[in-house]
Amino acid sequence: MRKSRRPTGARPTGVPSPQGSRRSFPNQPPAESRPRPRPRPRLAATPTPTPTPTPTQRSGMEAEDLQEDLTCSICLDYFEDPVSIECGHNFCRGCLLRSWGPGGGSFPCPECRQPSPFSSLRPNWALARLIERTRRQRQGPVPPGQCSRHWEALRLFCEDDQRPVCLVCRESQEHQGHTMAPIDEASCSYREKLLKAQCSLKDKMKKAMYFQDIEVKNATAWKEKMKNQRVRLSADFAKLHLFLEEEEQLFLQRLSEEEEETTKKQNENTLKLHQKITSLKQLISEVREKSESSTLELLQNPKDLLTRSENQDVDYSPEVLMVKNVCQIPMMKEMLKRLQGLSPLEKKGMKISPC
Repeated sequence: MRKSRRPTGARPTGVPSPQGSRRSFPNQPPAESRPRPRPRPRLAATPTPTPTPTPTQRSGMEAEDLQEDLTCSICLDYFEDPVSIECGHNFCRGCLLRSWGPGGGSFPCPECRQPSPFSSLRPNWALARLIERTRRQRQGPVPPGQCSRHWEALRLFCEDDQRPVCLVCRESQEHQGHTMAPIDEASCSYREKLLKAQCSLKDKMKKAMYFQDIEVKNATAWKEKMKNQRVRLSADFAKLHLFLEEEEQLFLQRLSEEEEETTKKQNENTLKLHQKITSLKQLISEVREKSESSTLELLQNPKDLLTRSENQDVDYSPEVLMVKNVCQIPMMKEMLKRLQGLSPLEKKGMKISPC
């Protein structure tokens, strides 16, 4: 629970101040009519020395007090257009008007509940200048582990905004309804998720490399088959001499076209697998760097990296490369019919490999 803050800044002229340091509350009897407590006897005790805070501790406490004095208790952020009311407390003008609502008359103070007339609302120029000076002083580099907006320690992680926040950020309007977790728990959770994502990516890369090996083996076997087929065709058509020269060139041309088309397809598949492996390697490197980074760097939008890792997939079905049987081409059958019309003398010495 946020403790009540003391009034800060210069009080406008004409606004009465509280009696002493004691706040007045409605329906409270006068001090004269209240019974005085019976004094208790003092017990002799050895005084305990109060430890003297170090300069660093004093500086930290002063910074916390200053942060509290410059923060509106309604929006929990720096005052915007600060105003003072009759009881001496300060609020943002917009926050106070929204809290009081429309109309005039008197309204309770959001902190001490003391009624204050609407006419007592006065701008606190001294507090506004102090806030402006503080903001200018804090425009330098933010110390590690502190909120750049409130200069408080980053103790929480906002799941909705995917970044570390301080306790003041949690209570602000910007993070209303957001899911928060202690920064240490969030760090351990996301570090574990990143390590799992790294293992998953490695498995996917192994799968892609396995398919790449299959693709290379299929391509080698197919090229060997193409080589043998070309040798066989050349031997057959060489026996036909000039008679089959045109037909031989035609078949070789078609075979070359098939080879070019299949080679192009095989090269495209190999290139896609290579690009996939390169992408997976790069993503693995990013995940490894993220998992090995500091807590604050690790929690800078880790979900985006996890989503990219989960969306990576290696969908590939190796295609068995086949060589068309040229004997099934209608032109080959036409050639055989033409050969059947040759004389026995012309056929002598010709030997055509059966299809």
